[in-house]
Amino acid sequence: MKINCIGTGTMGSITRGNQCILIDNIIFDIGSGVVKKLEEKKIRTKDIKYILITHSHADHFADLPNFLIGRSIRNENNELLHIICGKGMREKTIELFQLCFGDGEKDKYKDFEDKFNVKFVELENGETFENNEFKITAYELEHGGCKPILGFVLEKDGKCVGYATDTVLCPNVKLICQRSEIAFLDANSITATKSHMSLNEVINMQNENKNCMICAIHRGDYEYNKNANIKFPEDGEIIEI
Repeated sequence: MKINCIGTGTMGSITRGNQCILIDNIIFDIGSGVVKKLEEKKIRTKDIKYILITHSHADHFADLPNFLIGRSIRNENNELLHIICGKGMREKTIELFQLCFGDGEKDKYKDFEDKFNVKFVELENGETFENNEFKITAYELEHGGCKPILGFVLEKDGKCVGYATDTVLCPNVKLICQRSEIAFLDANSITATKSHMSLNEVINMQNENKNCMICAIHRGDYEYNKNANIKFPEDGEIIEI
């Protein structure tokens, strides 16, 4: 399995793009700037069949209009696209489109799924989406007052990949690491905040989960010890497991 690290930074980072990983035809988060990153890497929207969205903050969600409208303009929407997300994200998506491209037309996006050939799969804590290729389990995380906020575990090709970013250290972060062979965790800053894990907490998670490769993403532009026993992927890096 190849994991393409499209972006590894926070919204405030000037050295890295907003976090996003791509595994085959599955993309995790699609914040501002992600679509251009994909285009620079010659990754076409038509090849992406699933978008997982953790929450509705701009650095995880705001490029969805650019993705879907570009896909439509290029006639790449012949195949159904699944948007896997938390409860209420369909409504927030339509609100975002109405704000960005509504042009004063009240009912412009009332037939959203048909217009863009998408299907929303809204999950709650512990719920799964499964097909003959993979299984995704959603886990509720804690990110200040933001709700819903989800992490995910992807089971595919005999491997488990965890994704828990934009969260404080909570029981489900630990569960995701326990279930995964590789996990991408929020390392927003050196010290913890009310909404984010710290780099030190991520390092501790590695010490507690010897069978899981921990990757620190959603990183700010701080100095860190690259010899720490975790992985610090950069934009464009490909990790094979």
